[in-house]
Amino acid sequence: MTVAEAASVSIAAKSVSVSLGETQALDSVSFETRPGELVGLIGPNGAGKSTLLRVLAGLLRPDSGAVFLGDIPLGQMNVGERARRVAFMPQRDQAHPFTALEMVLMGRYAHLGRFELEGRRDRRIAREAMARTETSMFENRQLDRLSGGERQRVVLARALAQQSEVILLDEPSSSLDLRRRLSMMETLRYEIEARGVAAVVALHDISLAGRYCDRLALLSEGTMVVDGRPIEVLTPEHLRCVFGVEASVSLDPLTGCPQVWLIGPSH
Repeated sequence: MTVAEAASVSIAAKSVSVSLGETQALDSVSFETRPGELVGLIGPNGAGKSTLLRVLAGLLRPDSGAVFLGDIPLGQMNVGERARRVAFMPQRDQAHPFTALEMVLMGRYAHLGRFELEGRRDRRIAREAMARTETSMFENRQLDRLSGGERQRVVLARALAQQSEVILLDEPSSSLDLRRRLSMMETLRYEIEARGVAAVVALHDISLAGRYCDRLALLSEGTMVVDGRPIEVLTPEHLRCVFGVEASVSLDPLTGCPQVWLIGPSH
């Protein structure tokens, strides 16, 4: 990779392998995304999606290979710098007794000095993120009194308030109803286009991924099967080989995006 190419890459994994116990969770996976791009990670349970996101976030050290932010190895950054540059939204967040506003303000901690308290600007940014995720009404509610879907939206607001250059999200729509799923993806797309950030999102809903993502990376048993435009990845052959299903794929006449119609399990 040339210096110019490295500068245009937000985050990249180079030949990353990870073992979890006796399981090979990732096997020499290479992956990158650029500013202004939304990349979807898809694949069946156990494919390695969550593990790859944790490696990209610096929460899990690979056995081999490396992760780069631009041309800087992630392992050379301290926790504070990494937090300023990369936001991570886990698949499930614990129901803490903090209020929703307090949780969202935690996204601002990476931008504060030691012993520095959040100020007026931090509160403005937090409240703007809550408005975009339709969680303003929960500002003074404790997280442990919110539903799973409501907490998910608050945690998304925290990731947005962090104002990082890379956003990593692990199944952010898993507890959301249909309207909220669409709203969440619209919010993410707006953030990417407004600030030029890069985002990587693990999704089980492949039709949602095909509609909103610029690229899809299909994982299976810890390996990268294919990485490309949604129309190149969501093919009947890939769905049969990786997911074990027979499916029909066509372009949606309204959105121009691939739409997957499941027929049944493959035999």
